Amino acid sequence: MESSLPDVLGRDRDRFAGRHTLVVGAGHSAATTLLALAELARQAPETTATWAIRAASPARTYGGESADALPARGALGSRLREHVESGAITLLTGFSVQRLTPGSDGVAVSDGTRTVVVERIVSATGLRPDHNIVSELRLDLDPILGSTRALAPLIDPNLHSCGTVPPHGVDELTQPEPGYYAIGATSYGRAPTFLMATGYEQARSVVAALAGDWQAARDVAFPRADGLKSTNLSEFSKSHR
Repeated sequence: MESSLPDVLGRDRDRFAGRHTLVVGAGHSAATTLLALAELARQAPETTATWAIRAASPARTYGGESADALPARGALGSRLREHVESGAITLLTGFSVQRLTPGSDGVAVSDGTRTVVVERIVSATGLRPDHNIVSELRLDLDPILGSTRALAPLIDPNLHSCGTVPPHGVDELTQPEPGYYAIGATSYGRAPTFLMATGYEQARSVVAALAGDWQAARDVAFPRADGLKSTNLSEFSKSHR
């Protein structure tokens, strides 16, 4: 079992080259790994990849493609769809892993009806933060997402994609414990809508607050490449193309 984002074309190449890998998950981590495996298969032809998702369709992973508000995300979906349609990646829809059975030729992965035998498994099925290290602090977490309660409605995957999450900072990240803030992917709990751009603005806002500059801390926006600011992530993305 591999981590959710192995370096398929770099330090982990030898673990995947010439082998059959199953990628489980429908998010961008899974898509990134699958694209890397497709490129590796071009370099090492014995390499094969199977993609398993619980949904009946991969449409959500493909996203808006050429019409996507975030061009890089759209390109990711388009490239993945091309590999699936060409047969370079085998797609299993409606697949929920029920049983793993090790064998001499690999691991048999079954959903109770179908079985695929693979040599590597990449689990890209999401995560949630481990708050045990701060269990003695006074935290007020959203019971569903595990983020702060103020941040939860801004990142809820039932309402937002990563491209529609507005910039946010110290006010949304404040906990009852004075001076404690969780930033980055950890701040999102189990929500899969995190982008580095929002994380950078979180860090800037919190650091400004810790330095006592509350005006800067609360002036949250996405800095554009042209020196302007925006609350629209698609404008930020286009200015950095």
